[in-house]
Amino acid sequence: MNPETLVSINVGLPVVSALALLVLNDRRLRTAIVSLSSLILVSSSFLLYQAGGVVFSPGHIFEQAVVILDFALLLYFLYVGLKAKSPQVVLLGLAQIIPAAYFEFVVKGTHVENIMVVDSLSILLTLIINIIGSVVVIYALTYMDEHEHHLQLEKSNQNRFFFYMIMLLAAMNGLVYSNSLYWIYFFWEITTLCCYELIRHDMTEEAIQNSILALWMGLVGGVALIGTMFVSYYTIGNISLSELLVATPGQYVLLAFALMAIAAFTKSAQLPFQGWLLGAMVAPTPVSALLHSSTMVNIGVYTILRIAPAIHGTYLTYGIAFVGIFSFLITSIIALSQKLSKKILAYSTVGNLGLMIFCAAMNTSLSYSAAIILLVFHAMSKGLLFMCAGIIENRLHTRAIEDWAGLITRLPITAKVMMVGIISMFLPLFGVLLGKWAAIGITTSAPSILGMVMVAMMVIGSSATTLFWAKWLGSFVITPLVKGTAKNEELSAGYKLSLYGVLGLNILTSLGSGYVIKAIVTPIVEMNYQLAWNIDILTLHSQVGDFMILPLWGALVAIVILGNLLISSKGGEIKPPYLSGENVEGNPIGFRTTADSVVEYNVAGMFFDSEITEARWVPLSTIAGILLNLALLALVML
Repeated sequence: MNPETLVSINVGLPVVSALALLVLNDRRLRTAIVSLSSLILVSSSFLLYQAGGVVFSPGHIFEQAVVILDFALLLYFLYVGLKAKSPQVVLLGLAQIIPAAYFEFVVKGTHVENIMVVDSLSILLTLIINIIGSVVVIYALTYMDEHEHHLQLEKSNQNRFFFYMIMLLAAMNGLVYSNSLYWIYFFWEITTLCCYELIRHDMTEEAIQNSILALWMGLVGGVALIGTMFVSYYTIGNISLSELLVATPGQYVLLAFALMAIAAFTKSAQLPFQGWLLGAMVAPTPVSALLHSSTMVNIGVYTILRIAPAIHGTYLTYGIAFVGIFSFLITSIIALSQKLSKKILAYSTVGNLGLMIFCAAMNTSLSYSAAIILLVFHAMSKGLLFMCAGIIENRLHTRAIEDWAGLITRLPITAKVMMVGIISMFLPLFGVLLGKWAAIGITTSAPSILGMVMVAMMVIGSSATTLFWAKWLGSFVITPLVKGTAKNEELSAGYKLSLYGVLGLNILTSLGSGYVIKAIVTPIVEMNYQLAWNIDILTLHSQVGDFMILPLWGALVAIVILGNLLISSKGGEIKPPYLSGENVEGNPIGFRTTADSVVEYNVAGMFFDSEITEARWVPLSTIAGILLNLALLALVML
């Protein structure tokens, strides 16, 4: 099958499937459509990887359709803004529809010779979108039944829900293939639409308010892309991204890249745009899993990866890197004080995206490869964590991690999978740690003073990350448990396929991280940089040191085997831990003091509530984020 056909399948099939799901509100048909579409998309992604890149333009009728649909979409946004009485949505909508009309009907500059340019980076994003995205959609089949049962809905709205879930996959694929800035803008706005509709799905007051926030922040990115189109057209004479990337980096070309960077920050929720992603937590968990792992937020990282080589050696590249590392630092610290599972995961996502943007913008071979490694492995780990969190929330009816204490005996299967997911975010021997390890050494390529500041920010942010993951991981197993509470857990086939599939993929790709780097990362890096890694069967060699893969995995396997042997020798019985005194029979959290009084244990200071508060940190960091984004526009003059 030729690459053009595969590209058409990856964009067109989800559109057809989404329309079918919207019309056919039947559970068995929904399951069949989602399952078949997922199978085809995953297969098509692998075939496209094998086929390689392609450059082509769809027929003229598709160009006309994009223009018509784009204006229909903008008019809908205006309608939403007027109905919700949101001046931000209305003004940002007008700030797009008026210049878009001028550009299309007066300048008539939307045509690009090669509309679709598919290369190694596009194909990588397709693999992430179609594999992780399809798994999340399959997971949603079971989750949404439980979700609607919990809400006691008389009429199911799953047809609309799955319409926007599948449409989001189509829009993302279309975006990463597009070379025309107008087509990029069009697919960009479709992702904004899907995000808005999915966040407000449950139609609670909070969901509606947060969806409006996500909408107007998304529209800020749209305005920035409109600005990019105008600057590109009046500077190089067209709106081809590939031609803009090879243009001489003068002030106006750098301005176009600065605007693209700001648009990227809106989608990847970098400061000061983090609010929409945190607000998205009100949506059903599959939405969070899809947004955080394989779609929406990755647009920002993809955009920075695209433009980074073109701004090499400029002040702008360091400005973008500083926004990323600043977002990583602040959100990692704020995550320390969070008690809700989804908020911890959301702040972690913003921080890790910031780290990816930092790595990409540092503009060295090693840093660029580190960004791609983080992108790949973060998608798997974060998708797995959100899916586990959704199952736990549905079973325990709470998001508070304090209520998840001793989870390993209450929901043993999900808890064990989630524990591995947490470990994969910050410990050996998983791919996320490999990416962070590579990121540590890249600050040496920055100017000396800036490099020292970035090293400090990296160390503090990484320490905070380790702390909030470690304390969450510990709460699963060390909190006192009532004797006899351990029980078996039943998971549906859809849940098992989703959890075990992503878990197995994460482990296999981490074990074979050398092959992943050689087969996927290296071809992307070599498009613009020299080779960063020397790979043999046992070790990854780089300019900052060696990363041993198989020996470390061998040590891990040995630890697991020895641990299981030790548990078996002791009978594997769960007993309350020692609590600084004689345990009280029947009260697993009580112990007797030296005065023979009964005291219940209490963990104090675990969340740093008084030291780190969102009410204090968020406004200050938001102001700082605004100033940093404005500074990007000033840097193009240097």
